[in-house]
Amino acid sequence: MDIKVLAQEENYIELELTDEEQGFANALRELLINDKNVEFAAYRVDHPQLSPPRLMVRTKSGSPLAAIKDAVKKLKKFSSEFNDEIKSAKKPAESRKKK
Repeated sequence: MDIKVLAQEENYIELELTDEEQGFANALRELLINDKNVEFAAYRVDHPQLSPPRLMVRTKSGSPLAAIKDAVKKLKKFSSEFNDEIKSAKKPAESRKKK
């Protein structure tokens, strides 16, 4: 992934997430909008096949970059927990023998 900073102010940042799809941007957005210090979080894609997602974050307080870093840490934790649950999931019972 290549990240380009398109705009940056004290409480606002806009990033281009090159070589990423909307799913990653949407997951980050979801975590960011649940952060009490984030006023606004969204992403946009100019063209679904040609353009990378642009993530935009405005904070009420604190750095937007710090909020993104925190959201990435949470996403890593969720991914790890999900992976652990998948590994420990029981296999479905074998199909009953045909009569």
